[in-house]
Amino acid sequence: MNQTLIPEGFRKLDATDDFVSLIGPLWFKAEGDKLRVGLPLEPRHGNPMGWAHGGLLVTVADMVMGAGSGHATGIRWPHPTVSLSTEFVRGARLGQWLEGTARIVRRTVNFCFCNCDLVCGGEIVLIASGVFKVPDVEKIPEEMRAKVLGKWGAG
Repeated sequence: MNQTLIPEGFRKLDATDDFVSLIGPLWFKAEGDKLRVGLPLEPRHGNPMGWAHGGLLVTVADMVMGAGSGHATGIRWPHPTVSLSTEFVRGARLGQWLEGTARIVRRTVNFCFCNCDLVCGGEIVLIASGVFKVPDVEKIPEEMRAKVLGKWGAG
């Protein structure tokens, strides 16, 4: 992994999801109510044309909005994707930093409605929107609750 591409202040996002671990690690930086999430694009993320694979971009957008929902609700536990819509704008070049920040458009007791832009090399490469289910805190294993409640720290 190319550590030099990771911007200052980003920390490793602990993903308990084995699938996401295959593409990661993902990195995050909390800035007040916003959570920036990204990763350096490596050769393993590429398609046969030498660009980041579209499936990777969609996965990252899903994680940006899911983690952003968790930051907004203060519940750092999976917020399952209810719906996800994406539009590819341009290719994301390997060897660069890919990043997105979730924008919470509306939040209810049960759902977060989000959108995000993925940016690579200063250009928007993908736009996405989604709906994410807010987890029921009572269904989180009791021994995990204290660890997963609250926003990600800025430091």
